[in-house]
Amino acid sequence: MRPILLCLLLPALATAAAPKAEDPFVFQGVERIVAVADVHGDVEAFKEVLRLAGLIDAKDHWIGGKAHLVQTGDLPDRGDHTRDAFELLMRLEPEARKAGGRVHALLGNHECMNMRGDLRYVTPGELASFADQSPTADGPGEPRGTHGHAAAYAPDGRYGQWLRKHPAVIRVNDTLFMHGGLSPSVPGTTLEAVNRWVWQDLTPGQPPGGAVDPNGPVWFRGYATDEEAKWDAGLTQVLERFGARRMVMGHTPTKDGRLNVRFSGRVIIIDTGLSTHYGRHLAALELRGDRVTALYPEGRVPLLPVPKDSAA
Repeated sequence: MRPILLCLLLPALATAAAPKAEDPFVFQGVERIVAVADVHGDVEAFKEVLRLAGLIDAKDHWIGGKAHLVQTGDLPDRGDHTRDAFELLMRLEPEARKAGGRVHALLGNHECMNMRGDLRYVTPGELASFADQSPTADGPGEPRGTHGHAAAYAPDGRYGQWLRKHPAVIRVNDTLFMHGGLSPSVPGTTLEAVNRWVWQDLTPGQPPGGAVDPNGPVWFRGYATDEEAKWDAGLTQVLERFGARRMVMGHTPTKDGRLNVRFSGRVIIIDTGLSTHYGRHLAALELRGDRVTALYPEGRVPLLPVPKDSAA
């Protein structure tokens, strides 16, 4: 082959041979997905649900194999054991990956509020648990843990640094997971764009983004609270835009402590009020192919009909 022709062909061949970059917010070919919603500082209730789902053992270590656990945000606030919940997921992440599975800890509005210094829902015991995170002593009149909490959630803090590496929205197989909901007004055509919009609010000096916008993915409640006719067309458009079949979200507690299916199965609300603050209604969602199942302490409940070809 002539040298000039070879030089012309090499860039094209290199481009053709280069593997397509993986989307860090999309996970395909997952056999089993378990999703758990708002924990709100009740780590014992959280552990009980994870054991119920067969993801952790009696010593709180990962036994879920290749399963993917999605925690849809709101680990902190309203309960005293937020740090224990963080530490549990921080340890389970590498354990799950070693076994071929994954742990996805998504950002909720309460994670974002704490990182932004909004402490209106932080309990005194929860605040005090962060006292060892700062060498600066709390001053007279300051609640115990004030400085430690700020240090822990700062960009270089133990939990702030960890949280800022996590997205607000992911897609696993054909299902979108987030805390609140993806409204039709959400900007961007990729999950990366949506997550960057949320992260804007967690970085000083950036314009307001999706972590404070009431229609952002950590705040939006339309699919959970409004009449379905109001959002049906918009939901269809959003699902098509992001290549998904359904959305799974927490954020809005269901009234009966059970998982709630809306929009003919295109929306599943999984915030049952797991924490003691909301009544300790233990539940998780399991997705296996076309099988959509609620996991409760008393047993498994199918949420959607299984297509005949899948059942066969």
